[in-house]
Amino acid sequence: MKTLIIYNGFFRLLIPPFTGIVIYLLILLLNNEVSNLSDIFIGQEVYVCIGIAYLVFEALRLFSFTFQKYIKSLPLFIFLSTLTGVFITAASVSAYFKFVLEFSIADNQLLIFNTTFGFFSLLYNLLFVSQVYLHKQNKNRLLEERLLTESLESEFNQFKNEVNPDLLYDCLETLITLAHKNVEETDDYIDQLSLVYRYILSHRKVEFVTIKEDLIAAESIVYLLQKKNQNAISLVSELGEDMKETFIIPGTLPNLVEHIIRNSIITSYSPLAIKITLDNEERYIVLEHKQNNKLKYATNNFKRSLEESYSIYSDKPVIEISAYGINYIKIPLLEVEMNTSTETETIKN
Repeated sequence: MKTLIIYNGFFRLLIPPFTGIVIYLLILLLNNEVSNLSDIFIGQEVYVCIGIAYLVFEALRLFSFTFQKYIKSLPLFIFLSTLTGVFITAASVSAYFKFVLEFSIADNQLLIFNTTFGFFSLLYNLLFVSQVYLHKQNKNRLLEERLLTESLESEFNQFKNEVNPDLLYDCLETLITLAHKNVEETDDYIDQLSLVYRYILSHRKVEFVTIKEDLIAAESIVYLLQKKNQNAISLVSELGEDMKETFIIPGTLPNLVEHIIRNSIITSYSPLAIKITLDNEERYIVLEHKQNNKLKYATNNFKRSLEESYSIYSDKPVIEISAYGINYIKIPLLEVEMNTSTETETIKN
């Protein structure tokens, strides 16, 4: 709350003189004493008005600081604070007339002083209340943004770090079968399995990887799931070497490839061929395959996590469309500027 303008040093120093002069001019106009305008900066009354303005504004500031926690009704707070300003004005003006001018102030003059200072006290309180309201609104919006960011980051980390139990169980079952048949092939299979999980573990805290790194992990996924699918899966990349250095979120390709495999009917008569291409015009990586979905679709939170993860870094959505029996999954490319001196990464949408 210390950031409110009424607590600002310049506001407290400069606004009361301005207000005092304006009030003095209003009093002259109300008393039909416009001829005294030429004496505005040498008349004693103008400095009295400025002094009262300082007293009133400082009193209102202390009132707002002290009682805003205890008075929950805004109309009541404004009323009591404005009444405080009027009371201080009446006491100050009466004291000035009694002890300095040595005569009592007339009722109509006291009414004019109280009315003008009361009006500016009301403006002061409205300024304070409006700022408090805006401050709370901005604070709530910042809190909502922070919670949303934390939620997206949580989804993002879950997407990157998720250890797929289905993949692990499938691989262990395949290993049990291979161990009784071919020891050398078993060793290769274990190497590929360790490569996949080493990739997952080593990229837990990494925001971006190159397509080349992610593609290697995707090829390992295909290798691991071949045995359970009659060796009828193929993964072909038509990306150039320059495009393989483009950045994506870790785990994008391995998870997409596994998702496609688990939701496709795969036999030696109906093999699954996954092709990775580039839509250079719209700046998308495209995974395409012949549509041959299982009757029971394996639903999970992967696609939603993928979409939310990419929404953090790109305005472009993750797209999945089907046309003429071919399914297309399009992933937006991320252009990342690497700053080697500060080891930072910057996204260009």
